[in-house]
This record gives sequence, structure tokens and C-alpha cells, in this order.
Amino acid sequence: MLATTFKKSAVALAFGLTSLVATSAFAAPTFTITDGEAYFGNNFAASGSYTDVFTFTLAEPTDISGSASSTYLTIGAITFSGFDITSAILSGGSSVETSLVYNFAGGSSTTNTWTFSATNLTAGDYTLTISGIAGLATTSDAKASYGGNLTFTAAIPEPSTYGMLALGLGLVGFAARSRSRKNASKFA
Repeated sequence: MLATTFKKSAVALAFGLTSLVATSAFAAPTFTITDGEAYFGNNFAASGSYTDVFTFTLAEPTDISGSASSTYLTIGAITFSGFDITSAILSGGSSVETSLVYNFAGGSSTTNTWTFSATNLTAGDYTLTISGIAGLATTSDAKASYGGNLTFTAAIPEPSTYGMLALGLGLVGFAARSRSRKNASKFA
């Protein structure tokens, strides 16, 4: 089982950074790790720019993949606003943004998704930083929010690692065979 921990100081740091950027109160970001999966997200009570920083520790070499997404929904004159994710940065990895717009009779929805991954991360501390803009909703029950997940898997050695292992075993076998022939010729 992969050992990962969430540092409580990250919540305080994210809360502090977001308080400086935002103009009013919001819910604290969440980050929960269970059985090699991490779930994270945030709900915002007010519009504005926000940055959430999640910090976690890897205890062994690990591959990580995940995504974060939010949806804007408009039905007639009612807007259920989302959180426009402007960047998702996983330290040691890369990320890609995709948007899906769906128009239907009387409204539309736009889903903004960022996918990210990193391979062969060594043991240590890493961060996931989600930045974006919370929109305004025309109904008070609709809060801007986003959510996402990370999957942690044990790093698989690269094919060149197996090649080096095979070469090393071959050299050890060759040396042992040469030594046994040398010893056999001494006693013959």
C-alpha cells in the first residue's frame, strides 16, 4: 500500500492565500486520501479569484494521475455558476485543459476539466495547486465549486531498468561460469 499523508498546514496555507485573493468568505478546501486515491475540492460562497494549494507526501516511488473539473450551467435566466479553473499544477508533472460545451433547449452547460499526471516521482513532498475564478450565480443556493481526484500507483520500472538487470545477471553468470571452468582445469 502506498503511504501518503496530507499536511494540515496546507489547509492553513491555502486558506491564507485564498483569503488574500478573495474578497469574501468561502469554505475551506478539502483533501482526503483513502486507499491510494485522493479526493479534493472547494465550494465558494462569493465570486472572485482563488488559489488552493494541497500538499502531500509520498513515501515511495509513485506514479500519479488525476483530474479536476467544474461545470457552468444556464437554464433560461437562471445561472448555476461554476468555478473556471485557469490552471492546475501538479509539481513534478504536466497538465492539460479540455472544455466541453453542451447546448440544449433553453440552456447550456460548459464543463472545464484539467487532467494531470506525473511518473516515477521519488519519495518526498509534492503540491497540487488549483487556481481559478468563481462566478456569480443568479440563485443563492448555487455555489461555485470544483472537485477532483488523484490516483497513486507504485512506480513501474522503465524497460531500460529491466535491460540493465538482465545484463548484470548475464555478467554475473558469465563470471561464475569462467571461474568454475578455471577451477575445474586446476584439478584436472
